[in-house]
Amino acid sequence: MATMVRMRLAAAFALLLAVTGGAGEGPRRLSHRVWLLGGVPDEGALTNLRAAGVTGVVLPVGRVELGEGSCRFTLAQPADLSALAGWPVTTLVWVEGSGKASGDPESFTTQFTPVQRGVTKSEGLLLISRRFFPGLSGFATGVAARLHRPVEVALPAQDLTQHLPKGGWPRVRPVAVAFGNPAALGFPASTLQDDLAALDALDETRLPYRVAVVVAPRVEPPPGPGGGSLAMLSSGEAAAFNPGERGSVFRLRKPLDWGGVSLAVGQSVTVEMVDTATYHRDLGMLLRPVRPLLEGWDTVGLPNAEPTFGMSRGAFFEYLRGESPYPRPHVEAEWPGPTAMRVALTNPTAQASALATTGNWVELRFAGTEVRDVQLGDFGGMEYGRVGADDSWHLTVARDATAIRFFLVFIPPQARVTGALVTFLSRPRDVLARWHVRLGDGTDVIGPLEPVALSRR
Repeated sequence: MATMVRMRLAAAFALLLAVTGGAGEGPRRLSHRVWLLGGVPDEGALTNLRAAGVTGVVLPVGRVELGEGSCRFTLAQPADLSALAGWPVTTLVWVEGSGKASGDPESFTTQFTPVQRGVTKSEGLLLISRRFFPGLSGFATGVAARLHRPVEVALPAQDLTQHLPKGGWPRVRPVAVAFGNPAALGFPASTLQDDLAALDALDETRLPYRVAVVVAPRVEPPPGPGGGSLAMLSSGEAAAFNPGERGSVFRLRKPLDWGGVSLAVGQSVTVEMVDTATYHRDLGMLLRPVRPLLEGWDTVGLPNAEPTFGMSRGAFFEYLRGESPYPRPHVEAEWPGPTAMRVALTNPTAQASALATTGNWVELRFAGTEVRDVQLGDFGGMEYGRVGADDSWHLTVARDATAIRFFLVFIPPQARVTGALVTFLSRPRDVLARWHVRLGDGTDVIGPLEPVALSRR
């Protein structure tokens, strides 16, 4: 099964490279932009983005509130843009309004032009709204006419296809917000099927368009300035994990310092996130040869460095370099005594597992003895089993077991989960081990069944 998953992932990534022109001369080359929602990153991150084939960045510069014949433009805190020298930069402005209020495009253009001049290599303006309202299109076309260049408008994919007229809006390029985690930025939640249907409808318009995939996480309550991570929540001692309808819910079992914010016992933390496997799946559905007018895709939110939630910056760069979107852990074991085995799981990659109640585990198979005692260490749970001839798993009790599974809610990136200690009645003839990982896109990856060395420590 692991081989089949690897082949499927490799084929999907090869298709992605072929469509984007990354492997030889493909039929077309799609551009990839990254939205810098957290501000201008350091030079190292920008160097990695360029090496990974990112062709431009999108920089938020403020928001505009539209009224009837008037508008109020609020400039964001100006950033030092010197690090972006040489980068194609698209400036982004959030638009708020309702009804037919189309603002004052001339007034906005007058206020916005100095901002655009401050960008060394300006690629234009992107207006984004969390929902469509009739005045938005009039404002966008008016701004485009006064800037004498096309303006992009980003909307939820379903909103866009519902309201985009045949032939589009004059001088306006549509950007569909689809897949990923749009709720993190206040967009309406949507299903994969709805987003796919919306993109199919966009393809039928025969208009060029882009797609923006939100990878930013949403955490409620958000951690304080000291930050937080899934590793802090996923320990069985820290919180009880429950999959939610949208996102994952952790109910605290003990007080938690949440990045400088104190959380009490019984309080819940909800996490919605996108991991690399989910991002890979979304790109596989988006970057299809059947979308001839797709100009490229945007990754909305440069991921944070570890520790974080969902796809980390290191995992993002690792994936864009063509490496696997899922973790590749391995089982380590040592024998501190003649009949005692200590077990650990090591994940050397920047990729992490999904959150799961029983989807992440390490399995030990043994013969010629019985289990006398088990200590979990850092693992969250365990069960005894017997493995059938068809590799099926059957729950049993300790005295009848020929295998043990240790469960983890979460396998962190570049981490080592340790501490499980198994004591047998006598030294087993042989011990085999394998791992199983649940991915964010719902698929499972199983490692090979391999012998564990029986040498003493």
